[in-house]
Amino acid sequence: MSVTHLLLESEELGYTGSANLLVRHITQGRAEGDRPVTTPQRFARLLLSRAEDPRDKDTTQLWKLCEACSEGTELAHFSRAFAQLMMPAEGNDATLLIQ
Repeated sequence: MSVTHLLLESEELGYTGSANLLVRHITQGRAEGDRPVTTPQRFARLLLSRAEDPRDKDTTQLWKLCEACSEGTELAHFSRAFAQLMMPAEGNDATLLIQ
């Protein structure tokens, strides 16, 4: 079914949006086959979230994304190390003062 045909049918049922919005809604979550879309904002959130449970689905998704890019893996490791320094723990204040 073409988007034009779907748009016409949808408009008959009361849809008032644009064809572009309809296409975005239909394809939401699909990119390159079955791979989910990950926005830069989502990747940043994954990098900055706590990883207490290594079986957590977000942690799994983060490492899958990092496997695709060595820079992503390095960024994830540095982000985790920095997050550890931000936690209240003995010696973190001295480590942060070292330049």
